[in-house]
Amino acid sequence: MRPKLSAIVTLHNEDVLAHTAMNSYLLSRRFARDEGFSVEMVFVLDRADPKTKAIVISHPLLDGSEKFVEVDHGDLALARNSGVFASSGEYICTLDGDDLISRRYFCCHLIEAERNDLRTVLHPEMVVSFGMYNAFNWQVDQAGEYFDADSLLTVNPWISAAFSHRSIFEEIPYRACYPRATGFGFEDWYWNCETIARGLVHRLAWGAVYVYRRKYHGSLNEVSHGLHSVMPPTALFQYGSLWAARGE
Repeated sequence: MRPKLSAIVTLHNEDVLAHTAMNSYLLSRRFARDEGFSVEMVFVLDRADPKTKAIVISHPLLDGSEKFVEVDHGDLALARNSGVFASSGEYICTLDGDDLISRRYFCCHLIEAERNDLRTVLHPEMVVSFGMYNAFNWQVDQAGEYFDADSLLTVNPWISAAFSHRSIFEEIPYRACYPRATGFGFEDWYWNCETIARGLVHRLAWGAVYVYRRKYHGSLNEVSHGLHSVMPPTALFQYGSLWAARGE
């Protein structure tokens, strides 16, 4: 039997943009099912406003198999963790409530997962950005020639969309940041560093495309940058860590 995926979608106040995102995600689910995969959709409503909630729970492409999780975290990291806890899939992937994905997105990740061991994190091969600015880029494969270990000190090499075996998300949960209160931010960058510190390798799901909505206002990245937030201390850069011992 082919593996089951739980797709964790976090939502807050996306309003009508949630409808478009769900069109994309549920279409990709249909294509994955056609190829023999099982995909569970888990929608995490974290302090979601009434209109966003209404749009999500009444979407016309829902088939009744979805899970809806309402939480009061006010933090993206904790919302993702709640989605993982509520899910049942062998594999987990994270998605945001206002983005889009290619129709074979889930298939590409699940097919690539069958070729890799369980200590692997997958990211979409290509990212297409639109909104505040338009661009596209290929993401970097940690096992490839273009990966620069030093880059993790200053930039996050991958977007927040991540895929791995559920045991990884349970072993290494996302860390709450609350940048306005703590000065820490970039929970996905921190998670990427922590997984690498524990020996995981970040690879690409070849053929998968993530369409990233770059907001003019209100994005968590914009808030973190505006507050001059820093990433929480990570084991990756601690003296004596396995990564540091490699002499990278």
